[in-house]
Amino acid sequence: MKIKLTLIILMTSVYSFAQNGWSICNTPTFDGRVDDIFMVDFQTGYAVCGDGKIAKTIDSGDNWIQIHKDTTIYCRSVEFVNTQKGFVGSFSTTGTNVLQRTTDGGTTWSDLTSLLHPKAKKGICGLAAADPNTIYGCGNWFQDSAYIVKSNDGGDSWSFIDMSAYASSLIDMHFISKDTGFVTGTGLLPLQNAVILYTTDGGVTWSYKFQNTTPNEFCWKIQHLTNNIYFASIEDLTSVPASILKSMDGGMSWTIHQVTSTSQDIQGVGFIDSLKGWTGGGTLSFETNDGGITWDTIFICSGMNRVFRVNENLLFASGFNRIWRYDPTGTASISESKLVQNHTTIHVNCYPNPVNDNLTVKTSLSKSTHSLLILFDAAGKEIKIIDNTDRPKGDYTYNLNTADLPRGNYFIILKTHEDKATIKIVVNH
Repeated sequence: MKIKLTLIILMTSVYSFAQNGWSICNTPTFDGRVDDIFMVDFQTGYAVCGDGKIAKTIDSGDNWIQIHKDTTIYCRSVEFVNTQKGFVGSFSTTGTNVLQRTTDGGTTWSDLTSLLHPKAKKGICGLAAADPNTIYGCGNWFQDSAYIVKSNDGGDSWSFIDMSAYASSLIDMHFISKDTGFVTGTGLLPLQNAVILYTTDGGVTWSYKFQNTTPNEFCWKIQHLTNNIYFASIEDLTSVPASILKSMDGGMSWTIHQVTSTSQDIQGVGFIDSLKGWTGGGTLSFETNDGGITWDTIFICSGMNRVFRVNENLLFASGFNRIWRYDPTGTASISESKLVQNHTTIHVNCYPNPVNDNLTVKTSLSKSTHSLLILFDAAGKEIKIIDNTDRPKGDYTYNLNTADLPRGNYFIILKTHEDKATIKIVVNH
């Protein structure tokens, strides 16, 4: 079983971040992962959390205030076209507020869900505003559908683009202009590999710019650093070495850069310049100072999901319960007890293991979430989806007949909005 690291910390010790530049922002009390950040300019920005909170800063991230809360949604993405007008994409337990819009800086929000195609009401994972009128959204990570929604009138109406010919899920997106952009996600069965897709005609047609050969991966987040330099993260569902992607030709080709020789949760990725950047997603995060060639462990931003660069002197990272700010010229002191959190929100156990014919799978969810429970073979090929539905907080039991499976090693993987857990099983009959 892949066991998440729990750091034993000394409450009294203090790390000096004078050379590091990272500090923890003053925020509302978040109960979950801060999934996305969008800074409109140097001073004004917005953040969304899985607990349904939307927060805003007007002082370059020193302080964030809660401006909205809806406990029926898991806020997934945020995008603004100016300081007043923006959008939030979510997963909803009630079928409402999947996509919201504000035109007054977050004071009030309108529900746009009724304007979406029925398939898009499953959720909006990623958002991209090409200009004030052209807005794109994509979904979802459940691996049961892939789609894009698009508005040409600032959000008053939305069209639907079926992406099932290209991907089984879509996660993040970035548009350079109203017609040209990228979307990341998971490819088609049976491989379901990490993919990056590219369009130059507003989403009418798409081409693959990256297709990995490893099965059951997500291309998770994408960052546009310069006209030529892009980065993207790869989340692997099984046990291959953690990696990110880098492009030096404007996203037309990509190279894989290994972060660690072991499997790690990798979701967020971002660079402040061509050499210095960060990635992470689990308990640990990683830093590079040579453009992604080598990486060191760094104890910041557990559960990293979004890294947002404002300029060469300001960058933010969001993760479990917190927003972090990076200022290369700044000095901050952070108590060690705040550095890394044990953020495990899920557990999975299987017995008997080894198993002959009938396997009992037990999962535990610490909060209401979406449960995706999958059986993979040792090569990472998906064998069976055991569960793929919204679940309340609680404990769940599943029975899996393994009599028809060949002898060998397999993986049971539980993935939710917030977390991932993996357990190895042995079929021995």
